[in-house]
Amino acid sequence: MDGAFRVNPYLQNPSAESMTITWFTTTSDPGELEVRGPGLRGGAEFTTQPTHETALTYTEAELTQEIAGLEPGSWLHEGENYKHTVDVTGLLPGKHYTYRVRAGDATYRAHFTTAPSADRWNKVRFVALSDSETEPRGRVQRREWAPGALADGSRSRPSVEPGSLWDETFGTTVLSGVRTLRYMLTEDEGYRENLKVISERDPDFVMMPGDLVQGGGYQPAWDEFFRHNAGESGSGLSYRPILPAIGNWENFGALNGGYGTPDDRSPVVRGREKYHTYFDSPDNGTAAHRDNYYRVDYGPVTVITLDSSNGEPDDAPGNYPDDAKATGQEYRGPGSDTQNNYTRAEYEAAGGTDLADFNRGSVQWQWAEEQLADAREQGRIVFVQFHHSAYSSGEHGLPMYHELTSGQGGTPMRQYHELFEAYGVTAVLSGHSEMFERSFVDSDGDGVGVQYYDVGVAGDGLRGDRRNGASLNDPLLKYNPYSQWTADQSEPERWESVDGVLQLVEGGKHYGHLEVDVERLRDGARVTLTPVYVFPVLNTDYELERTERREYGDAVTLELDADGRVRG
Repeated sequence: MDGAFRVNPYLQNPSAESMTITWFTTTSDPGELEVRGPGLRGGAEFTTQPTHETALTYTEAELTQEIAGLEPGSWLHEGENYKHTVDVTGLLPGKHYTYRVRAGDATYRAHFTTAPSADRWNKVRFVALSDSETEPRGRVQRREWAPGALADGSRSRPSVEPGSLWDETFGTTVLSGVRTLRYMLTEDEGYRENLKVISERDPDFVMMPGDLVQGGGYQPAWDEFFRHNAGESGSGLSYRPILPAIGNWENFGALNGGYGTPDDRSPVVRGREKYHTYFDSPDNGTAAHRDNYYRVDYGPVTVITLDSSNGEPDDAPGNYPDDAKATGQEYRGPGSDTQNNYTRAEYEAAGGTDLADFNRGSVQWQWAEEQLADAREQGRIVFVQFHHSAYSSGEHGLPMYHELTSGQGGTPMRQYHELFEAYGVTAVLSGHSEMFERSFVDSDGDGVGVQYYDVGVAGDGLRGDRRNGASLNDPLLKYNPYSQWTADQSEPERWESVDGVLQLVEGGKHYGHLEVDVERLRDGARVTLTPVYVFPVLNTDYELERTERREYGDAVTLELDADGRVRG
């Protein structure tokens, strides 16, 4: 990344006629953007007057933070944060454009392709991944690797005993009362390798349904996110646009006060303010909710993004006496709230104005129904994303009233299924439980339902199915009756002795993403949803030789009719 660029140019809001290009510099000097391509006779030139984004200034806690294994302050940037944004219009559908950005003495060059028109297209490819949760600590941190299913005939996992080869190379830790392996890659390595695989597949855009950073109110987390996506480690978002959603971590201040206290929820306000600073989404008709939820049309595809952060009435596990809480697989309904970390009243008392309730009858709900109806009338292929997975077998799959709830369950978002099925949504993409899972819900039993994915394996935790108790030795809870596949249980690990060293040769939980291919047919379209993982290949000393793109065995192919609905 050139010195004057705090964040390299990155793309947002793709359409057939326009693209938003945003970048950040360390000084207040005007920026220059030049775009060349079809329809821009002689090219288009823009001069920016940047805005000083004080919301991105380091706090004293960030400036003095120490992270074991890293040189103090080595992850911090010099200079301020000045934002440059240009909405480039007058472009032509499905065309290739080059652009050049000048910032002081630095120049950055890249290119992009506009969306095809809705009536002239052949193929659209996009990827979805969630829970990257970037932070500087991720450069040295290897996450706990909870054991999943073992393949028939497989050797057992390597020894977790102190002093074993795995322990000395990657480490071991205690998770839910059981000592287990740490993963082979650091969070930083896992996310970086994941993004490399994505870039090699050259998708048209990237969906990220929440938890982009390990604390929306923690500036170094955002620095790490853009180091991977528009910076020195990688700059894929300079070439393909991002469609983000707000996750629970975007509401969190990390070392700057966490979620705050009932008397001071300013860390939550600051976290969301940083999100709004970095992302400028299409207008949704409610100024206070700008960026929270929005719609993007890309060729024949419509992506509807929702904000699942706040439900009303506010709820918390403490509202249910211990002797009245649900146990086991008991389900009494979705509930109203996905978090017990703050209330609307507390948030607004701290100066926040942008919370958007997601429940029935809310402004967001009404907007979503309007967009679904409009997209269906146009015969579009509809995908929805939001962070809190409505159907999950994982850590956050339980409602607020369950004895094992995390207090951040996604079940309240099940309220939307009726709309999704009625309006022919193809798939819903979420994260949150930091696992890879597919569920299928067909409430009217006609064989045509909605595919739901948890794609929370971008680069942070690698969790498995929830246990019915506090220990990894407890049996699986199996709370989600709609689950069709999880990487944890459906892709068993196979361990073999290779040259005298125990190695994983296939299967298991790894960092990855969902690849979605939409192909035009004579009388409709074909959608293929492929779960992809990044497999580490080690030598006999447990040193990383390479990573490989591999596909899990749960690719789903759907045939859609000319109206954009999945065929029965």
